[in-house]
Amino acid sequence: MLNLNCKIKVHETSGLIPTGKVYEFSHVKDIRIQSSYKTFTDTATITMPKAIVTSAVNNSLGIELARRSPIDFKQRSINEFFKIDHFIEIFLGYNGDYKPAFRGYIREVKGDAPVKIVCDDMMYYLKKYKMIATDDPELGLRNEEKDDDENEIPRNNSAIVNQPIEKLKERLKKIEAPFEVAEIKIEDLGTRKIDRKWNIVEFLDNLKEDFHIYSFMRLESDKDGNAKSVLHITSNPCLYKQEKIKEITDKYEDKTQKLKLPERLLDRAISLLGINDVVDFFRKKDPIYPGDGTFRFHYNIINDNLKITEEDAKKVKVRAEISYVNSNVPIPQEIGDSDGRLVKQYVFHNNEEELDFSNPVEFKKKKEEIKGVLKTIAGVRLAHLKQKGVTGSITTFGEPFIRPLDSVFLTNAEEKEKNNPFQVEEVERTYGVGGYRQVISLGRLLEEKTK
Repeated sequence: MLNLNCKIKVHETSGLIPTGKVYEFSHVKDIRIQSSYKTFTDTATITMPKAIVTSAVNNSLGIELARRSPIDFKQRSINEFFKIDHFIEIFLGYNGDYKPAFRGYIREVKGDAPVKIVCDDMMYYLKKYKMIATDDPELGLRNEEKDDDENEIPRNNSAIVNQPIEKLKERLKKIEAPFEVAEIKIEDLGTRKIDRKWNIVEFLDNLKEDFHIYSFMRLESDKDGNAKSVLHITSNPCLYKQEKIKEITDKYEDKTQKLKLPERLLDRAISLLGINDVVDFFRKKDPIYPGDGTFRFHYNIINDNLKITEEDAKKVKVRAEISYVNSNVPIPQEIGDSDGRLVKQYVFHNNEEELDFSNPVEFKKKKEEIKGVLKTIAGVRLAHLKQKGVTGSITTFGEPFIRPLDSVFLTNAEEKEKNNPFQVEEVERTYGVGGYRQVISLGRLLEEKTK
């Protein structure tokens, strides 16, 4: 029989940076962790009794100490240890094998009997910092406004940024966040207006809304085998490979357009956008998290509500266009079903570069290159809309430990289409009196047909 085990570490913080003062707990009533690449913030809710028992003998915490040692223990309130802005780590597993399941900060402590502790992952840190710093030498406040001790909204409420992704990289580096930032490879977004009252997460939300750029934290391992949080910002969240993007762009290209893009330009555009780099990054072997798992119906799948989806189920198209400073007419690229509904339009602005109309040959060549990039951008977005796979979820035990963007291979299904590898979109992890479970929401069908 497998024995469940849980460990919670609460770190006191100074300016959100964990200090050396740590409290450890091994008994809780209930834990619920929700994780998805589609949402900016993973959350954890811990339910605990109002009072706990502490021992002065070894200065440790936990209800089990009352059973171990009848001497020198006293009852204390849980609110003494779980406080807002404290850094928290949750470890779950079986038979003494603890696996890091959550890292973040306490956002809220509510209730009295029992107490609920609500936590956000490391995105909580980014919510505390403005995207545009008040002391930014290029975009900061005017001199008379720099005494912004209360972090108030300045009078000039917006800033024009020519390369917002580069500005984001600079900002992440400057705030010295206690997590790792994966390499950011995203197409040039042109000029963007950034509201000065936005924190960094609100800016990332704007990128998702306008450009389908996803930002999320992911638990991974460092070189020493310890868990770390890594911030990923990508326009290819479903990890489509170069072959799939080509397949989509060729199959759903609008045949009514006269300009046929050379294959070399499409290859170049895909390379520039870092499609393969993203895929290879997530396939690196991790000593803590396997990155995949095999689940068998009627064995380690407790229940499911999966439904097969087909690529051609809906007719849609996507449009991407870019405008230049000396042209009133944007260069467009549309891809999808010619009779499909236009579901999304991505608009880019290049206010730094001018088009040269004096040489028709060179202009045509430049236009082809631009459309190659736009076609790739639209193709990645269309692939997400037209994906073939499943919708719904499976409920399994707590191991193998699965994260969003991992792959799950299903076997022994009565519907043969389900016996395939699928990408994980969301995971809800629960621990408590009902056992240790994970509800895994699945998405697109992966290319590999066997494991």
